[in-house]
Amino acid sequence: MLWSLPESYLLMMALWLAGMSVMLVLLVRWRQRRRLGGKPLGRVHLLLAGWMLLAACTVLELGVALFVDQTDSFHMTNLSRKWEKRHVEPFQKPLRFRSGEGILYRDSQEFPRFVPADKHHLCFLGDSFTFGHGVADVEDRFSNLVREELAEKQPDQWIVSNLADAGKDLQWNEALLERLFAESSGENLYRIDTAVYVLCLNDIEWFNPDRRGFYENLSQAEPQFFLFRRTFVFNFLYFRARQFTLPAVRDYFGSVRQDYDGAPWEAMKQKLLSVNRMCREQGTKFRLVIFPFLHNAGPDYRFRPVHEQIVAFCREAEIPVLDLDPVLTPHADEGLTVNPFDAHPNELAHRLAAEAIYEWLPAAAERLPVEE
Repeated sequence: MLWSLPESYLLMMALWLAGMSVMLVLLVRWRQRRRLGGKPLGRVHLLLAGWMLLAACTVLELGVALFVDQTDSFHMTNLSRKWEKRHVEPFQKPLRFRSGEGILYRDSQEFPRFVPADKHHLCFLGDSFTFGHGVADVEDRFSNLVREELAEKQPDQWIVSNLADAGKDLQWNEALLERLFAESSGENLYRIDTAVYVLCLNDIEWFNPDRRGFYENLSQAEPQFFLFRRTFVFNFLYFRARQFTLPAVRDYFGSVRQDYDGAPWEAMKQKLLSVNRMCREQGTKFRLVIFPFLHNAGPDYRFRPVHEQIVAFCREAEIPVLDLDPVLTPHADEGLTVNPFDAHPNELAHRLAAEAIYEWLPAAAERLPVEE
């Protein structure tokens, strides 16, 4: 995995290894001279022990840098950035608008500019859960699995795309849809028949003005000391320790839960209604899928009332909705997150979600009432 390591890191490590080699040669020669001269070897052995400790740390660092391929929930560590460089950046595709502006999206197929009249275009929107943060192969994401299943069971009838992006909120997705609809006007470009917004429960934080600086505060936690900033092992340990010192991180999910009892939820409801109304006006069916917080999944899942709250709202607003909590909770003991330090859904969770979404799709594509 050398190709996914930064050039500056490779240069730094090459210089470090050269320095370690020179240091070892000098220490061995010094030991030989003192031994032949009958002088005490205590200081030499102490320095050699220090060299061995540095060598062990170097081996650990190189092992992690070369062979550990994982993300973290907040995408803060160098390991997570290395994963992105390897599994995301080479597979990003540009979606250009007439103005020359556009976005990058991660998928194995191009977003369709023209959609044939005899095909149904299903587009998934959302944040890092839908984007597949932590899932190395895009074909293992639920959107791609749904595409594969539809291609096999209903060939030549569906086009499935995914425009989700990590860290994006409902308002960003609304603006993207608005732009696509504007591009489509009068020319039948970028037609979307069904837009499925995959809601992660922390989407609500963008409707709380007090929490909008959360990620800015995280970015300010970037280390200044070069050993924490440039390595992989010490950088990872730094951020693990740092997160325990940030109150906003320690009580992150408690704050998200409180948002559903106040003004942020009211603002989020209005935004969902606005997106649904815009889609209706453009002849696009707007649908919602709710993903649970998987690291908390189980019988005592404290966000279950929030799921019920969102489903009740969707029923009243006549927005078809699929709640994945009943689908994923029975499998909580099987492990549904990408790793112990990243609560995003893993390949198993994506597969289970894909199966549920595929079964739900006929109702989602054709009916207005909420399906149980």
